[in-house]
Amino acid sequence: MQRNLQMEGGVNGGGGSELPTTSDDGQFLVAFRKMMKQEIEVMVIRTVHQVIGPIVEDLIRKVLKEEIQSAVEKEKLSTNGVWNSSNETSLQLKILDEVAGPVLTGKPITGNEGTPIRVALVDKTTGEVIKSGPGCSAKVEILVLDSSGDNNEHHNWSIEDFNNKIIREGDKTKPHFARSNYVYLEEGVAVLRDVKLGHDSSWMKSCECRLGLRIAESFRGVKVEEARSSSFMVLDSRSKLYGNHYPPSLSDEVWRLENIRKDGPRCKQLYNNKILKVKDFLFLHSINPQRLQEILGAGDKRWKSTVDHARTCILDDESIYVYYPSEFKTGVAFDAVGGLKGAIHDSHYVPINDLSTDEKDCARSLLLVAFENGNDIISFPDETSLQHQFPYKYSDLDYFSDFFRGIEHYETLFSPERNNNVCGAHSEPHRQSKGGGGLDGVAAIVIRMVRARKRFMALGGIHLQKRQRI
Repeated sequence: MQRNLQMEGGVNGGGGSELPTTSDDGQFLVAFRKMMKQEIEVMVIRTVHQVIGPIVEDLIRKVLKEEIQSAVEKEKLSTNGVWNSSNETSLQLKILDEVAGPVLTGKPITGNEGTPIRVALVDKTTGEVIKSGPGCSAKVEILVLDSSGDNNEHHNWSIEDFNNKIIREGDKTKPHFARSNYVYLEEGVAVLRDVKLGHDSSWMKSCECRLGLRIAESFRGVKVEEARSSSFMVLDSRSKLYGNHYPPSLSDEVWRLENIRKDGPRCKQLYNNKILKVKDFLFLHSINPQRLQEILGAGDKRWKSTVDHARTCILDDESIYVYYPSEFKTGVAFDAVGGLKGAIHDSHYVPINDLSTDEKDCARSLLLVAFENGNDIISFPDETSLQHQFPYKYSDLDYFSDFFRGIEHYETLFSPERNNNVCGAHSEPHRQSKGGGGLDGVAAIVIRMVRARKRFMALGGIHLQKRQRI
C-alpha cells in the first residue's frame, strides 16, 4: 500500500522528486489500470443494458410511432383534402342529437329521448367522424347563442356572426352559463353531461337560444368550423313552479288555472271569496257561474278559456259531501264540485232521482249556503256510507215546507230595512269585502225563496201534495 501511494505521489506530484521503481512495478501498474478500465466498461454497459436501455428504447419507439402515424395521416389526408392547407374548413364540429325543448334553467340540457347530447369532429365532405389524428382529442368549448330573430336554420354563419351571438356570463338578462364549460373529444366524439343554463335573481323572460361549440385550442394550423344546434326555447325554471297544470287536479291552487296569475289581482279576488282551490272554482261554477265570472273579473274570451281549462280537471274524488244545518232540519248532498246528489230531511237521505223539479231547485239553492259555510260540510266515502247515517227515504214535498217555515224568520233578519237599521255601522267588515257575495248573497236567496213560497200559497197551494209512487 505504501508503495502504491508513493507511486501515485510521484506521478501526480508535479515538480516533486521521482521515486525509483523497478520494471516489475511498472508492469503491475499498467496491468492494474487496464483491469480497472475493463471493469468500468463492463459496469457501464451492464447499467445501460439493464436500466437506461428499456427507457430509451420505449422513448424511441414512441417517437418513431408518432412520427410514422403523423406521416401516414398527412399522406392520407393530403390525398382527400381534409387537412390540406388550401381547404382548411373541410373539418367541422357537429352536434349529433337534437336538443329537447323547452329547456329550463338549472336543469340539464338533454336530447329528445332524455339522453346526453353528443358532439363529433367530422369530415365536412363525407360526414365521417375523424377518429384519429391531432384533432380527435381536441378541447371543445360549450357556449350558448342568442337565436332571437334568426329564422334561417340553414344560414351559413361567419366567425363574426358566431361570436356576435354568444351570450356572455355577464349578461344577466338572458340564460347563460355560470362558468366556462369544456369537454374533450375521445376518438373524435364527446358527450355533454350535466350542462345547465343559469339565470339571474330577477325574473327572466323566455327566449330562443342555441348551443354553440368550437375548438378551444389550435393544432397543427388546422381550422375547424364551429357547430350550432337548432333553436330551442329557454324558460326560467321558476315559471314551472308557478305555471299552469295540464290537466289540473282538484287539490291544485286556483292560480294553476289559465289567466290566473299567482298573487295577481284575480287570484286575490278569488281568495277573498273563499275560492282557494280548483275544486272551489268548479263548485261555484256549477251552482252560480254568473257570480264566479263577476268575481274573476275576466272578459268572455278569458272566462271561457279559464273554465275550459278547469273542466279538464280529473274528478278523482268520489266522496259525497253533506251540508245539514241543524236549525233547518233540511240539508243537501253533493259531490266534490257541487253536483247535486240528493237532499237530507229529518236525518233521512232522498236521492236526486226521487226529487221533483221544485225540490231540486230548493236543494240547489241550499248548495250556495253550503259553499259559504264550508266548515259545516261533512264527507262520506260513498253513498252506502252516507245511508248508514242518513237512511234512505222517498221524497216528500212537506219536507221542504218545513224547511221554508224554518227559515221564514230569516226574511226579517236579512231584509234591507233590517240591515240598515240593525247592522249599519255594526256590520262586520269582512262581510262587506266580498263584492256582493258572502252572507248578503245568501240572504238574498233566502228572501227570494220565502217570497216565492208566499206567492205559491197565495195562488191556492195551501197544502203541498205528496207524490204517489207505485
